[in-house]
Amino acid sequence: MKNGSMPEDVMKDIIDLSKSIYDFAEIGSKEVRSSELLASKLKARGFSVQKPFDGMNTAFKAIKGSGHPIIGLLAEYDALPNGHSCGHNLISAWAYGVAIVLAEKLPVGTIEVYGTPAEEGIGEYSGSKVKLADDGAFDRIDVMFGMHPSDVWATGSASFSDVSYLLTFVGKAAHAADSPESGINALDAAVLTYIGINFMRDSIKTDKHPVIGMYFREAGTATNVVPERSVLEVDLRSTSASFLQQMVEKMKRIAKSSADSVGCSLDIMPTSPLYKGYKANSILDDLLGETLSAKKIDHLSIKDDMIPSGSTDEGNVSRVVPTGHIDVKISPEGTPGHSDEFRKYADPSKARQSLEIGIEATVNACLRLFDDPSILKRAKDEFAAKK
Repeated sequence: MKNGSMPEDVMKDIIDLSKSIYDFAEIGSKEVRSSELLASKLKARGFSVQKPFDGMNTAFKAIKGSGHPIIGLLAEYDALPNGHSCGHNLISAWAYGVAIVLAEKLPVGTIEVYGTPAEEGIGEYSGSKVKLADDGAFDRIDVMFGMHPSDVWATGSASFSDVSYLLTFVGKAAHAADSPESGINALDAAVLTYIGINFMRDSIKTDKHPVIGMYFREAGTATNVVPERSVLEVDLRSTSASFLQQMVEKMKRIAKSSADSVGCSLDIMPTSPLYKGYKANSILDDLLGETLSAKKIDHLSIKDDMIPSGSTDEGNVSRVVPTGHIDVKISPEGTPGHSDEFRKYADPSKARQSLEIGIEATVNACLRLFDDPSILKRAKDEFAAKK
């Protein structure tokens, strides 16, 4: 870097990568071209690449260097049905940019980039970081860094514990006018369940910050046919993982009693692993904030005891390795995430300057860890104390 900016050819390479992934707009677990492009570009930069990784075709691990400290970077590249309205194309570009810049500056140590599918919870690799964390993929890492586009600059993170289920009710079809007595209305059972779960809010203390989301995937086929099958998806969140499990058990009891009252069969299937609440590391987050402050960028300092606004499988990573996080402002404040408006701001041609600052902040934080081993020790000590 010269005068706080990256060489034009390097930045162009990063932006071109992000634009390709932005245009691919592949949803979770189907990020075939996105993951292959990112992995191949890292390989061309001298990284050794393992792909597929941990049994997931669109996951990978890329390594360059040797010895400790080992710095990990989390790359995401899954889109939503309306495209990259969460800006994960910028996360992958950030991870790539940090990795290739840092690799040229480190005298010792190792950089590991993890390609992590389906953060949005879609498909067979839903919440892949949960599996990676559970399988010990990060056990050798000294510190991890993650990034997310946002409508504000921030360091640190807080997130809900989160889990989703698919409730499938199966009854019996019949003519709704001629022989309704011969049918078993699966939609009735699903609606009773919806109402019952909704009423859970009245018996939950607000200090657990419960969040309940539901929608009907299937609700019948015609008005003159008793609905034989109805499918309800339920998403439950709380700032307490143990309390979330209580919510899950109550949800299951409501669904079972509703199905029994109507005479339906019921299948309850999880559609995501448990996303655990985030454990922020103030030492790492302060390092990221120092670059932002030096550039006179006002930024929030998010602590993990603050009320979250969402969930992420990065929370599971933060519980097995000290993790720093930076939010990169790409849109005007108040722009809703997952919206078509936010997707437009995630176009890397619009987000270039912010992306460059986010890369620079992370590179500087990593270099400080190499320059001063006491910082790494303090980050690990804080992690151990929280764990």
